[in-house]
Amino acid sequence: MAENRAPRATNDAAHSPRTLYLVKQVQYKTYVRLEDALAPTGITTAQFRILFTLAQRTRRSSAELSRMFGVKPQTMIKQIAILETRGLIGRAMAPSNKRVLEVELTDEGQRVLAEANANAIALEDEIFSVLTPAELEQYRSAMMKLLRALPQTDHEAGEYQLTREVLHEVNKPS
Repeated sequence: MAENRAPRATNDAAHSPRTLYLVKQVQYKTYVRLEDALAPTGITTAQFRILFTLAQRTRRSSAELSRMFGVKPQTMIKQIAILETRGLIGRAMAPSNKRVLEVELTDEGQRVLAEANANAIALEDEIFSVLTPAELEQYRSAMMKLLRALPQTDHEAGEYQLTREVLHEVNKPS
């Protein structure tokens, strides 16, 4: 089995940075660029993720969203209030429980999400333009393999579910 695994990363920091350091640097730089790409739409990356999640399956409670994103309910309520004030989401009573308010995208939310998603796709195309199509597919496959292999912690339970739903939507035949 060991022959199928990648060789262990060397610890020669003077010549080669750790793989985890490289992953974090790419994540940080792409996050900053995504914030800039979303700025014209008036939403943050966190708000983009909320809108994107609601587009995958409408009508989620704020409690469900806070669990999915691994944030405190107060943090999610604050983001929901901002999005609701801008008219991007609305709240309605859950059909199954009148005490629960569920959040859903409005038409304006769908419009802003479409614009934000177009900006994100353009940024993704720009960032990954240095890779050949084969390298990009290999990179995506490796990242998805790592996502599936990494153990889930309790505070990641919602994020893991979100990742599974997003991957399912991305891989769904058109």
